[in-house]
Amino acid sequence: MVDWRQSLAGVDEDYLVGISNKGIVKRAYKDLEAEDGKAQDAAAALDWQAQELTVAAGGENVTIRLPLGESRCSCPSRSICRHVIMAILLARQAAAGAGSKQPGDSDGPTAENPVGDDSPAAENLESSGDLRDLSQKVWQEILSQPRKPLLRALGIRGLRRLAAAMETGQIPQVERGTVVRMQLPGQDMTVKLLSPLEYSTCTCHKKELCSHKAEAILWCQYMEKQLTAEELAQELEQQPDLDLEELADTAKQVGSCLEHLLETGLARSGVQQAQELERLAILCHNAGLPGWEGDIRALAEGYEKYLCRAAGQTMERLAGQLQQLYDKTMQLKELADSADSSGNTISRIQALAGEFRSEYLPVGDLELTGITMEHFVSDSGYEGDTVYFLDTAAGVWYTYTNARPTFYEGKKRRGYQEKAPSPWGISLPLESLARVRLMLHGAKCDAGGRLSSSQETRGEILGKSELTAADLKGWYYREYDRLFAERIPKPDKNSRTDHPCLVFVQAADFEQGRFNEITQKLELSIWDKAGRQVLVELPYSKRDEASIRYLERLERQQNPCFLGRVYLRDSQVCLYPVDVLERQELEQINESIGEEIGSGDGTDVPAQSHDKTACQALQSYLEEVSWLLQEVYQVGSNTVQDSTLEALKQAEKQGAAYGMTMLSDWLRQLGGQLSGARHQLRRQSSEVMRIYCRLWQYVRLCRQRTAYDMARLSYFYTH
Repeated sequence: MVDWRQSLAGVDEDYLVGISNKGIVKRAYKDLEAEDGKAQDAAAALDWQAQELTVAAGGENVTIRLPLGESRCSCPSRSICRHVIMAILLARQAAAGAGSKQPGDSDGPTAENPVGDDSPAAENLESSGDLRDLSQKVWQEILSQPRKPLLRALGIRGLRRLAAAMETGQIPQVERGTVVRMQLPGQDMTVKLLSPLEYSTCTCHKKELCSHKAEAILWCQYMEKQLTAEELAQELEQQPDLDLEELADTAKQVGSCLEHLLETGLARSGVQQAQELERLAILCHNAGLPGWEGDIRALAEGYEKYLCRAAGQTMERLAGQLQQLYDKTMQLKELADSADSSGNTISRIQALAGEFRSEYLPVGDLELTGITMEHFVSDSGYEGDTVYFLDTAAGVWYTYTNARPTFYEGKKRRGYQEKAPSPWGISLPLESLARVRLMLHGAKCDAGGRLSSSQETRGEILGKSELTAADLKGWYYREYDRLFAERIPKPDKNSRTDHPCLVFVQAADFEQGRFNEITQKLELSIWDKAGRQVLVELPYSKRDEASIRYLERLERQQNPCFLGRVYLRDSQVCLYPVDVLERQELEQINESIGEEIGSGDGTDVPAQSHDKTACQALQSYLEEVSWLLQEVYQVGSNTVQDSTLEALKQAEKQGAAYGMTMLSDWLRQLGGQLSGARHQLRRQSSEVMRIYCRLWQYVRLCRQRTAYDMARLSYFYTH
């Protein structure tokens, strides 16, 4: 039997707002006042033994049921309307004995006095503890919720966000009552949990269990020690299910297309190859493979540039893109074909698949110094601007990128767009952020240091950006041997990094820049005081025309300091300039740093002078093998000429003489496959592609290693 007195006595205004909204509750109070006591008298005759209560309110008949969110009204409204709220208020007052009050007693509930402070209802609520009971009931219901449905609703992104917030100690504020209110940390979301939990509400307005409600419930369980950060970390290892059959089919189609590209060769390629790659990019997008989508679009863009003879697009670069994409595709196919749904396999597939959007996690408050802004046009089909910031206290670079997709636009529409505004509520153009210091409250960033433009993050300008010696001590270089030792990583199969890392390189001397018509790059050599060289390279683009003209007219008295990214190319340390600071801008820095920053000690340098000769010989051999592989890619694996096959045999013998037995064996296998393909009706394109990609990767790593060793000898060898 239903105990209506106890059930209704525990209902307060917060609970009524929870099952409807504040506006409906206020309207119900006003309408109740207009009833002038007639409705209260009718409610006094209710049958308290019944399973349902029928109350006349506002000219409608309301059926009150438990839970109260199941109550229904005769009006057309399908949700909790003002008539239902009026009926609940009337029934609550009648259950507390308010219907028998005498003239002169206090009035019933009003908008200003919802319960009626002097009424028996108010006395009952204060003394019986029903509100406390209802509050405890909803809290116990929250704590008893099973974890798996909550984690499923939260999703992998939400789970990582929750784990990061727990790790950084960003505990939300919770208001407990008949309704549990919570403002989720790092999000502009408020969740109200009430009993039963199906009637909980969220500012995202979803009726079902959304990720925000799930996160709020998990936070409550965490506060009551029913959930720990370690348990969440274990849950992160259990990745969501993937359609392994679809992934295997997608990988098979991508692999077949790449094999066909090698068979055809660059010499016989046309626009149809780029169109086929675009189709594959869409296929990968639909299959949930954002990493493939971007790489395939970059390869398609490379084919278009190569066919148009664009500056900077080489056959070597295309072959490298082809090899890396094919290797990754074969890894995916092998994992998907294994039909293993274990956590380890799923996590490896997720790592290969990539993410459509960067996952931004809270990092607290950041004090950042704006350094510079760079415009970019990527091969994967995006264009925009990147602002670089330096956290001088932690010595960490951060970036904010404003980008837009261009892969569905016509080529004529590409170009610089209107000036973008700053994020984080800062009333400045985006380019002005590079000239100020700012404090970001509630900042979020991904693993690569990219900042989110989340509305929950608020920015505060602290003043003008100023560079000091202490700020740049770890990023400012006057001796290029130290630059090589600290900023050129040793070659490794997985040495790629997306984290921004700009350096300031001071020139003691430099030669006038010249534009190389063959490579379509501005080349400008700079030296330190010991005569060590760094080559400044700036590829031609329409947007960089002014920068190229400026660098060509640099004068020696300007004593420039280059801000940019350093890399190693053919045993030469090169620098891509993002900005140039002149002597007057760095006067204080140069004088204050002085001898604080010394040169490297060179302890990791071989002492034998013949090492350089050996490196040069090996470098020449590896370059020859690389050219042979590029020639196979150029003409196509099915139409390789006899001269190329003979050259492969010679390279095989020379590799054996150098002691590189693995390279020699792979060259022999490749030559055999290429020779046999010309006399077979049934082609073994997958085997040719497999050997070709192994060879390309092996030769690439060997060339990187020899270039690194050559550069190390050049930058540390005492002349």
